[in-house]
Amino acid sequence: MKHVKILGLLAVAAAALMAFAGTASADTATSPAGTTYTGKITATAEGHAVLHNPIAKIECASTVSGPITSHGVGKPVGGTIETLDFTACTNEWHVTSVSGGTLSVNNEGATTTVTSSGATVESTRAGITCRYATNNTKVGTLTSGTTATMTISAAIPFHSGSFLCGSGATTWTGSYIVNTPDTLIIDNN
Repeated sequence: MKHVKILGLLAVAAAALMAFAGTASADTATSPAGTTYTGKITATAEGHAVLHNPIAKIECASTVSGPITSHGVGKPVGGTIETLDFTACTNEWHVTSVSGGTLSVNNEGATTTVTSSGATVESTRAGITCRYATNNTKVGTLTSGTTATMTISAAIPFHSGSFLCGSGATTWTGSYIVNTPDTLIIDNN
C-alpha cells in the first residue's frame, strides 16, 4: 500500500511539476495560456495508482498537490509536494508518504518530463514494511492543456525494509488528472 501511495503521490507530484518545470531557456507554468501561474497544483489518479513490488500488486486511490516554487530562465518548473495520499488500497496494504519531496517539470519540446527527488513512500501489511525513495528519478510525463494529465511510469528505488521487499526498484504506474488549475501549460520561452 505504501509503495502504491508513494508511486501515486510521486506521479501526481511529477505531473504537477512537469506542468511547471523546465531547464532549457525559460520554462513557465501558465494558466490560461500566456498568463504565468504560480499557485498550487492538485491532481488525482484516474482509477488507481498501481505499485508492483515483489510481494504484491497494490492499487490505491491517490492525490498529489503542492505549490509551484520555482520557474524561469535556467530553472525547471518545480515545487514541494505538500500532499501525497494513497487511500483505499487493495489486499489490506497501507501506503503512506513519509516525505513528499519535490517535483520538477522539464519541457523538452515534444515531451514534458516529470522528475521526483526526496519522496519516500512506505507500504505496510501484516508486519512487512517496504520503503521506496526517489533521487532525481524520472517518474513520468505531463501532457499540457485544459485538464492536463500526468502519466506515471517509474522505477522507484528500494530504500529500506523487509528482505521480502527485494532490493530492486518497485514499479509505479498510473494516470493523474490535474484538477487545479483547470488549464495547465508548460511553456518553453
